[in-house]
Amino acid sequence: MNNLKSHTILEEADDMLDMAKEELCRPEEDVVHYNVCKHAYKAIEKYMTGYLLQNGVHIQQSNHIKDLLNQCRALDSKFNQLNYDPVISAEDPEKLMMNMHTAKTFIFLAEKTRDYVGQK
Repeated sequence: MNNLKSHTILEEADDMLDMAKEELCRPEEDVVHYNVCKHAYKAIEKYMTGYLLQNGVHIQQSNHIKDLLNQCRALDSKFNQLNYDPVISAEDPEKLMMNMHTAKTFIFLAEKTRDYVGQK
């Protein structure tokens, strides 16, 4: 059951990352940075959740991305190699400056997280 659930969640993460990337394909003046960040954030969250489920970790619905990251880091130190602070700051949008740099950072972190969990 957990394998099927984790597989579904990882597919959803891929879809979210694709949506974030598609938004970046627009002319720069038409890109909605918030949408890119939101979709990439959800992708990271889903990649981590799927990874944890694959490894038999029980996930609570209320887990914040910081909690998911700490659980992933406990399983595999490679999650320490990236600075997830921009994504963690996204939990408080007032602290986050939405611009092209932020959007590209979120995409980069989502792609690296996908690599870490073994997707694609």
